[in-house]
Amino acid sequence: MISFYGGLTASIVVLTLFIGVGSHAARPAALGEALRAHGVLGPRLRRFAAVVVPFVEGALGVGGTASLLTGHQRGLQAVLALGTALFGLYAGYTRHVLALGRGGPCGCSHQDVPLSRWVTRRAVVLAGLALAGAALAGAGPVQLSAAELLTLLLAAPACTVLLWSLPAAMHEPTGTTVHRTAEGASRWTSPPAL
Repeated sequence: MISFYGGLTASIVVLTLFIGVGSHAARPAALGEALRAHGVLGPRLRRFAAVVVPFVEGALGVGGTASLLTGHQRGLQAVLALGTALFGLYAGYTRHVLALGRGGPCGCSHQDVPLSRWVTRRAVVLAGLALAGAALAGAGPVQLSAAELLTLLLAAPACTVLLWSLPAAMHEPTGTTVHRTAEGASRWTSPPAL
């Protein structure tokens, strides 16, 4: 059964990477605008991150898909290890922005989902899934029965969509909190990190 869980964690991570790059492609300026609103990175680093992050997501998604389809364990482990680092960096970045009392959109969606602790928690869960997937991929190739494959094909997209939608689902637009930004005060409904 280890191979099923390895396949599930790897599939969730790869699908999330594709959703991320798809969201950035649907609204290319969203990530740059979000980084500017956060007011943490300088202009050059903001432009660099706005270009590199979607490219890295796409490259990891393609590499992960190819590794899953061909059964290339080391390739899958490398993709999942890099995914762990990417999601871990994003979790640390969002935690830092929230700890500074700054807000803005999360930059990971075509919707204006505000940056919140739920964005950070989602990134932590994704980093954990990628790490678990890398460890499980090292245990052996994914060899699934027909029932396990069908379950995986149904469970992975469902879990991915639920996890991706978590920050938007947990958003409570009733109370407004003012967060500091680099350009002055901006109203966002996300609470600061606890």
